[in-house]
Amino acid sequence: MSKKLVFALVMVMVLVSSMVACAAPAPAPAPAPAPAPAPAQPMEVVKWIYQDDNPSTTSTFLSLARVSKAIEAASGGRFIIQANEGGAIVPADTELDAVQKGMLDGASNGPILWVGNLPSAPPFSTTVGGPTALQYYMWYMYGEGLVLMKEMFDAGGFGNVKPIAAICREPETFLYTSFELNSPADLDGKKMRLLGDEAEIFGPLGVAAVSTPSPEIYEAMQRGVIEGFQHSSLAMDLTLGFQEIVDYAYVSPARQPTDVYIYIVNEQSWADLPNDLKWIFTELVWAEGIRHYAEWTYKNTTATAEWIAAGVNVQPVPQSVEDVIVGNSNEFYAKRQAENPFYDKLMKSLFNWRDAYATTYPRL
Repeated sequence: MSKKLVFALVMVMVLVSSMVACAAPAPAPAPAPAPAPAPAQPMEVVKWIYQDDNPSTTSTFLSLARVSKAIEAASGGRFIIQANEGGAIVPADTELDAVQKGMLDGASNGPILWVGNLPSAPPFSTTVGGPTALQYYMWYMYGEGLVLMKEMFDAGGFGNVKPIAAICREPETFLYTSFELNSPADLDGKKMRLLGDEAEIFGPLGVAAVSTPSPEIYEAMQRGVIEGFQHSSLAMDLTLGFQEIVDYAYVSPARQPTDVYIYIVNEQSWADLPNDLKWIFTELVWAEGIRHYAEWTYKNTTATAEWIAAGVNVQPVPQSVEDVIVGNSNEFYAKRQAENPFYDKLMKSLFNWRDAYATTYPRL
């Protein structure tokens, strides 16, 4: 073979090898190791201690327990409220002071319980002849109710307490009696279980007010120690057996149109709460407020038949009696208003609200 031919073959082989080398893909780089997954952060859970002022069988505690469960569910378990009955953490009826001191994160309370520390507190619960239950509820939601309450707290040494929302409660029965009530004269000389302002309001009619504790009412009526009493509503009082000891149940929302309960919280506990949990808490308590009213007004309509079946005369209180009690209460409130500027502002706010609604919705 000639040298030229050998040289040519060698050059062809070199050229082919070069082409193959250029066409071959570069080897893929080794994959970088995947970063280790970040450890899951534990969910931050807020836990509050709450207390109602009543036993676990009462409607106000049941509302607290129900709304606490709803808040836990709505927050996906991030907000847990331990619902306690009265006396479980601090003595019943001392919740306001415990919230002020941070011993409780919050409480469900009737403002009338605060009268020992805050003399102007009772009208925040109810007023004789005052706004109806729904009007009260709206005064708290859209009116000056919570603003005036906070003003009272701050001026009265409870600046660490913040009111958040209201629970709307049903009207009480006007009076339970062992005697027929046809006119105000029938109250003269009667011994009646009356509490708070009502002892003074019924006083001009010759009523002897007796401060009988709730557990003693049944026996006191049986023994004739008292001849009548105010207590709660037909549905609630049915469970206490009061249908066995009275002959008459006089109904009207005028004496106690409602008994509003307020959800109060410690200011620092509230400040530490994330905004979304504040929103959940506020909205669900307001929703529970109207749910409570719907539930218990319905229960009262069904309880009425049981009172009648037990032989009790359930009837509207005579208009003459209602009128004189409302008149006496107006005089009582006017006297207190003249003595206390804040009380005056509070009562004007409440009654102006009532009158504005009555002009547009006479039967609301």
